[in-house]
Amino acid sequence: MDKKRRGKSKQADLQFAESPKFFLNAMTQLTRSIEHDGIHYKEFSFLPEYGEGTYDYYYFDGLYIGIIDVDLQRDIEVVSKNTTHILELSFLIEGEQIIRLSDRKVDLAYENQESYLVYFKDIIGTFFYHSNKHVKELRIRMDANFMKKHTLNVNTELTDRYALHKMNRDFIKPFCSKTQEILAELLSPNYNGLSKRLFLESKVLELLALKMDSATMRREERLGIDNIIKKIYEVENIIASDLTAQFSILQLSRITGVNDFVLKKEFKRVFGKTVFEYTTDLRMSKAKKLLKHSTKPIYEISEIVGYKNSTHFTAAFKKKTKITPKVYRKSQIHQPQLDG
Repeated sequence: MDKKRRGKSKQADLQFAESPKFFLNAMTQLTRSIEHDGIHYKEFSFLPEYGEGTYDYYYFDGLYIGIIDVDLQRDIEVVSKNTTHILELSFLIEGEQIIRLSDRKVDLAYENQESYLVYFKDIIGTFFYHSNKHVKELRIRMDANFMKKHTLNVNTELTDRYALHKMNRDFIKPFCSKTQEILAELLSPNYNGLSKRLFLESKVLELLALKMDSATMRREERLGIDNIIKKIYEVENIIASDLTAQFSILQLSRITGVNDFVLKKEFKRVFGKTVFEYTTDLRMSKAKKLLKHSTKPIYEISEIVGYKNSTHFTAAFKKKTKITPKVYRKSQIHQPQLDG
């Protein structure tokens, strides 16, 4: 880790010295639990004192896929314990973390649009998160049964290369464009039952293969991919950081220094949506959270998500969800909890 990283870790140590430690389930409440066709699915909502957002996960056949998507209200430390053989693959889509592992003296700074792959057993780790930051992370864990099924546990090259004791800054890499495509598919699966199991498993294996293959990619190829991806994600961050703003393609092009044609083409390739479609989805997602988890009036919510006219907001919301914001809010009040 370079001086800049070490300095950042020391700063994080000071900042989080007095912050409380929690296990993730202590900060959330279960809102839905389903077991179907061998897939266990649980959905949690963050308690208001910690943040506004969700934590979901799928589990089947030794494969765990967890998704954290939250706006944090306070600095927190999330403790994670493990006592079995695990291959972990993480993608920090948005936000920043400081990772501290029990058997390491040096903290790792983990930032927006980065990922890592690591193999470990018997470990306690702490993940530090800053308040007033949006965090979106996809974390995949493959246990001994899953690894055995795919002969990963006998691949000593894999387990040696990604062993925890070797984990350092080089383990953490920026996303490539192909990774973005797979993540977009994985975060919005359109399958059910057995098809969903097969889909999720295939995408995890695809991400794993891509992650391993990227280690052998030529440096100049990786730099070229990383640069354009960082620019495209800069655009995404600009949009997500202020949903009240109305950015044109030309404005985003000038801000990031990317040709407007390239910006439109690459944004659609990375996210699977146009800038307009992606912005609308962000606004509707934020609106749903506010309608579900707050008592703010609809006209105020419309302003928060970028609509000066609540009538236009209602029309856009209905076009996207087929129901009005008022009906959506009422449908969430007495939503039944489904236990598998």
